[in-house]
Amino acid sequence: MNRIIFMLPDLSAGGAERVTITIARLLHKEGYDVEFVNFGYHRGEMLDWIEPEFKMTSFNCERVLGAIPVLTKFMKTQQNSVYFASREHVNIIGLLCARIAGCKIVVRIPNMPRNTLTKGFSGLKMRIIKCINRWLLPSAKMVIAQNEEMKQQLLDYYSLSTDKVIVINNPVDKNYVIAAAEGSDNPYNQSETIFLNVCNIAFSKGIDILIDAWDKVKSSIPNAHMYVVGRNGSGYARQLMERVKGREDFTFLGFQSNPYPYIKHCNCFVLPSRMEGFPNVVLEAMCFNRPVACSTCVDVIKKIITEGKNGFYCDIDNADAIADCMIKASQLKNIDNNYDLFDLDKLLRVFK
Repeated sequence: MNRIIFMLPDLSAGGAERVTITIARLLHKEGYDVEFVNFGYHRGEMLDWIEPEFKMTSFNCERVLGAIPVLTKFMKTQQNSVYFASREHVNIIGLLCARIAGCKIVVRIPNMPRNTLTKGFSGLKMRIIKCINRWLLPSAKMVIAQNEEMKQQLLDYYSLSTDKVIVINNPVDKNYVIAAAEGSDNPYNQSETIFLNVCNIAFSKGIDILIDAWDKVKSSIPNAHMYVVGRNGSGYARQLMERVKGREDFTFLGFQSNPYPYIKHCNCFVLPSRMEGFPNVVLEAMCFNRPVACSTCVDVIKKIITEGKNGFYCDIDNADAIADCMIKASQLKNIDNNYDLFDLDKLLRVFK
C-alpha cells in the first residue's frame, strides 16, 4: 500500500492547509496510508482537524528553515513514501530535502507564478522563492497546478516539461462541509440580508473593494449586513477595520475554526479577490446552494458561475460592479449547484 506523507509548516489554519487535509482524506478513503509531518510545534487550530484521524509527527522547529536537517533525516528513514507539500516555503524545503534523501515528492502550487500583488519585503521574498523554484521544481515527481491558467504560467515561467505539470482543480469534500454545519444555529439577525466573505485578510483578497462597494449595496438593500470571517490581526487588516469603525452593518468576525455555519446561513457569498489560485470557498458556499457574487480573479470563475442561475461575476478592482453583482445575486432563488471540476482519477495517478 502506498504511503503519503503530507508536510505542513505549522498547525495554523489557512486555505492551502484546508485543501491539503481534504486531499489527505480523499486519498485515505481510496486505501492510501496517510500521515502528516508538522515542521512547527504540536499546537494550533488544525490539531483537532488532523488528530486522531491521522498520525502526525511534529518537529518542534521555531522556523521552517530549521526543519531542513530534521526532515532530511526523517526522509532517509522513510524513503519508500511519497511526500506532498502545498505551501511555497514548504515546497522548497521539501524539494531540497527530497533531493538530498533520494525521495519522491509531489508539490501543489498555491499561487500564480506571475503574482505581482506582493510589495516590499514580501515581494522580495516571492522573487527569491521563484528563483529557487526554477532550480528545484524540475526534480519533483509531479507539480500540481490548480487550473489551466496556472499550468501555462508554470510552463512559461519555470520552463517545465508538459508531462511534469498536471492540472487538478481543488477538491471540496461536500459531505464534510455539510456535516460541519449540520444542526447549527443561525448566527445572524434573521431580519437582515446577510452577505459573507471568508478569507485570510490580505491585499489580494480585495476587502477594501468590498468596503468601497458597501454604500451602493446599502442604498439598494437597506437591511444588508456584511460579515467577514478570517484572521484580522495584521496591520493591513486593522487598517480595513478602522475604515468601517462605528458601522453596525459591516462586521469583522475574526478567525472561526468552523466557518461553515456562517456560510450555510448567509444570503449571499461574496468573493471580491484580486487574485486566487482556485476559489475553494466559492465551491464550499455552493455546497449550501448559496448565490455568489464574485470577481473574475481567476478564469475558472466563468466556468463555475452561470450568471443569473447561481450568481454573477465582474472584473477585479471594480467596486461599482461588485456591488451590482451582490445586489443581483442576493435576489436569486431556488439555486441548485451540482458543479464539480475535481477529477479524483487524476489525483490517484499522481501518487502511483
